[in-house]
Amino acid sequence: MRLKPVRPTARPSKRARLARAFDSLGILDRMLSLRAKLTTRSLMVLTYHRIADAAEVGELDGDVRETDAHGLSEQIKVVKQHGALVSLPDVRRFLLGGPLPSNAVMLAFDDGYRDCHDVALPILKTAGATATFFVPTAYPDAGRIFWWDRIALLLGRCQKHTLALAYPYPIVLDLGRDPVGAKRLLLSLVKRTPGLDLARFFDELSRAADVTLDPAEERSIAARTIMGFRDVRALADAGMSVASHSHEHRVIATMTPEEALSDLHRSRRVLSDVLEQDVRTVAYPVGHQVQGPFVRVARDAGFDLGFTNATGVCVRERADLLNIPRIAMGPELEGAMFKALLIAGP
Repeated sequence: MRLKPVRPTARPSKRARLARAFDSLGILDRMLSLRAKLTTRSLMVLTYHRIADAAEVGELDGDVRETDAHGLSEQIKVVKQHGALVSLPDVRRFLLGGPLPSNAVMLAFDDGYRDCHDVALPILKTAGATATFFVPTAYPDAGRIFWWDRIALLLGRCQKHTLALAYPYPIVLDLGRDPVGAKRLLLSLVKRTPGLDLARFFDELSRAADVTLDPAEERSIAARTIMGFRDVRALADAGMSVASHSHEHRVIATMTPEEALSDLHRSRRVLSDVLEQDVRTVAYPVGHQVQGPFVRVARDAGFDLGFTNATGVCVRERADLLNIPRIAMGPELEGAMFKALLIAGP
């Protein structure tokens, strides 16, 4: 799951209108070509989650959908035309002092949605491109949906105008007046509440919403939307990199260091067993940086490379190997806006 950029309004922003005007004149392509001639020691890592039509997301969280198959294909085409798609091994070498092509871009896919295998992988193979897939290991083949998707589903099925929750603290949500704000607040509770008992939280949310998700239905939804470990292995067999996105996809800073160490170590062990290779790279859930004792936690779990999200461009001279920045993608970053992103960054 990503830190969400600002969503577009019905009327394109001034920046979007300007980007389209420049693109129609061929200016963005010329700027990208010029940028490719410059010596650079920087890297863009673009983070995706779901590659799907909006209708395919259904009752789940539509905010984790960045583009569809056509959009991803076009973005890959633009990168290959004006720069280079690089692999996780390329990035490792770069961060240790090795060379990097101009306009270098690494594609990252978080969370392990089935779209990664069924939609993104064929596009990548056709384009001769590579990407890195970050998988939270508690979910493949487990028959349960992601916690943010559960929030979206429960709110979407709720027939009440207000919700009164007693856990993790008393709160009243006005679904009738501000459903978007209610969803945002619930997501924030999970992302930011230290020691949150997630099972108790969802019991409370289900009670307040008067909506119950049947286990059999949840297994069916999970099977349709989340990769199994066979799919994860297929990504690696196709030449893609696969790395950790923790085990339970809980924000590291909301856990104790001991809990975080157990979670990260378990994810690394599971993936290493599935892939039959040593996994030493992680992308932190929700993209938050690791700080304080959690830097040591990441190292002690066996990781020597860690990625954040929505944090910008990676410049080697300033790189913190356990907090490599990435750029969060979104539906607003298509066409001319995608080219503008590659030129100037976020």
